[in-house]
Amino acid sequence: MLFIGFGDGFRLPLYYLDVETTGDDPQQDRIVTVQYQALADDLTPIGLFQVIAEWEWGEKQVIQTVLDKGVLEPTWDFVPLGNRLRFDLTFLIERATKWKLIDWNMAKLKYFWFTKPYLDLAPVLVMLNRGTFAGSSLHTFADKESGARVPKMYREGLFQEIVDYVTRERDAAMDLLKESREVIGDLGDRRRRPLHKGEAKP
Repeated sequence: MLFIGFGDGFRLPLYYLDVETTGDDPQQDRIVTVQYQALADDLTPIGLFQVIAEWEWGEKQVIQTVLDKGVLEPTWDFVPLGNRLRFDLTFLIERATKWKLIDWNMAKLKYFWFTKPYLDLAPVLVMLNRGTFAGSSLHTFADKESGARVPKMYREGLFQEIVDYVTRERDAAMDLLKESREVIGDLGDRRRRPLHKGEAKP
């Protein structure tokens, strides 16, 4: 297991996570690919970049594979990092429910969102866009094309192009995240309030 430092001695298993779909409605559309990769302490990708494809395994098996990794467990065993993760995780929940791979009531759904740790790049993109949501996509700040092309590529059977796209998207997201981490970290170092005598570390 690969971890990132968190707090005093606790090590956090962090994974890049991304989901491509045929559209925005999980009631009608389906998952095309799910990709994930373990991250090192400095947030650089390590190990294999796994792209689990619907055209090879079928959607049900794709979802089962990531469920087995613990992505929908409300624990710290698989902490996803990515862009627009609420969309990705919601889509996984809806499609897993459709395939009867999970059976969550409202209480369990609320518990998941209350307890599941994840790191989303989306708020960072909004701040990079000076607090404006419009125009705060990853495409605005990274050298990658829009993901809106994926459904068309899928319908046309351009599967290798989809794999190439999600790989470029991973590279763009991680490059931006690492740079933002350094900039925001420097700001945090300058703004961090020193502890007073007898004050407990937060």
